[in-house]
Amino acid sequence: MLKLQAFFSLETSNLHPSPYLMIGFILFFLFGSVAYGMYNTFGPGANSLKDSIDEHARMHELGIAHTHEDRLI
Repeated sequence: MLKLQAFFSLETSNLHPSPYLMIGFILFFLFGSVAYGMYNTFGPGANSLKDSIDEHARMHELGIAHTHEDRLI
């Protein structure tokens, strides 16, 4: 019976709010940055984004992306 009482007293001994606040702030900023990224990717801000890989591939098809030899301009 003594071990059972010691178990329950340890369970309620950690009521300090600091760890919970720190975890809460970390989760808030994590979910906030994920939400902001999704908003920029799929929301109205996505209209001004460019796909740089697709643009580079298109420039390669046109032959104006870059060359692998020195240019004299």
